[in-house]
Amino acid sequence: MPVLRRLFATIPAMWTAWVIARIMLGFIIFRDHSPRGDVAYYFYGILGNDPSMMTEYPHAGTWPVEVLTALIGDHIDAFYIAFVLMCMLVDALFLALVLSNHHANPRVWIAGWFWIFFGTLTGQVFYMRLDIFPALTVAAAAACLVRWPNIASALLAFATTMKLWPGVLAAGLVGRFSNRKSWLRLLSFFTALVALCAITVVTSGWQRLLSPLTYQSDRGLQIESVFATPFVYQAFYEPTRWEMGYAESKSFEISGPGVDQAIAWSTYSMSAVIAFALAWALWRFLAGGWNPRSTIAFFGVMILLLIITNKVFSPQYIVWFAPLLAVALRQPQMSEHQLKHPRTHRAISILMVSLAVLTLVTAALGSYVYPSNYNFIWAQVGVEFAPVAALALRNLLIVIMAALALCWLALETWCEARAQSKHSAAQQHLAEAPIAMDARD
Repeated sequence: MPVLRRLFATIPAMWTAWVIARIMLGFIIFRDHSPRGDVAYYFYGILGNDPSMMTEYPHAGTWPVEVLTALIGDHIDAFYIAFVLMCMLVDALFLALVLSNHHANPRVWIAGWFWIFFGTLTGQVFYMRLDIFPALTVAAAAACLVRWPNIASALLAFATTMKLWPGVLAAGLVGRFSNRKSWLRLLSFFTALVALCAITVVTSGWQRLLSPLTYQSDRGLQIESVFATPFVYQAFYEPTRWEMGYAESKSFEISGPGVDQAIAWSTYSMSAVIAFALAWALWRFLAGGWNPRSTIAFFGVMILLLIITNKVFSPQYIVWFAPLLAVALRQPQMSEHQLKHPRTHRAISILMVSLAVLTLVTAALGSYVYPSNYNFIWAQVGVEFAPVAALALRNLLIVIMAALALCWLALETWCEARAQSKHSAAQQHLAEAPIAMDARD
């Protein structure tokens, strides 16, 4: 074990592995840089003449591109390279965060290796999409929950103004109505949210603030979404029954028998997920018991449920979940009361490791499908079965991951409830002890 620890559980080993893994990712990008179309879209969205470009993105979500174009200028070839380097920089900064406090917390090594493998397995979209920025902001918020919950709330608000979906996670900030810290967390979230929205309104107007919301309502069913899976799979055997192509929503969508019903079910399912988040917030508001560990688990559940019920499941969406899971993996050893229940402790550890493995497999399947085999999904339908099977398996694994995350959340919540009940019983015992002594006298 000491030999293995020296090989795999040291800072030099981790950073050496990261460099090697990212060089491999660089070769993958160099071999097939077709996903840079989105990067070009970012470039022309800021410097082009079409005012409608990038209005589907929240204003704050475009700030990294605005900063980069201000530094690079109107040289698109330089912008391609600079965008990848910018993503690499935030990737490295996040790994540094994951590895911090490694002397006192051996769990950082598991989280670090997970993150190193994940980035390369995700492929080109890891460094050629904007999704890494809100995802890392959510992960930073989760990392701050224990020591700086108010800063965590503000970071979550910032992530919300970058990509919208993190706003649902704010339900996890709610604590008991009589707890001052709960109100401070919510105040931090909404103050930061209003301030950031005000920046958009002042600089770009109300229409720019609302444009991402109207864009989302006009989308059809994207071919990679979970609800499109049965149709894409069946289309392999009946290629003429469904139509797939590039839509006005700037994504590849499917149309044909059953698709409208699937869109409706996607909407109903998304509404149910929102209702679950509100019910969780209401329960915490009335019952209390807020805890960072269960809040991180709640974040993970909500991200996976949002991916499943969304009408779109682009390959980079797995990046939403992985940074948060890395933060969860590096959480310090459980508290004393949880260690008194070794089976629960082992179950939570097994669930988290299982989620990490499935996340890596899901990322690899997504990078296999896109970009190199994407045409076999929508254009050359019925020619190659492997990409269709990989897409179906990826979506099935996401559903399994959501089920595992729900179990993780349930166990964390159960441990907290047991600890709270024992604490209340101990306080009651101390309060009654003098009365019992008086009775004996």
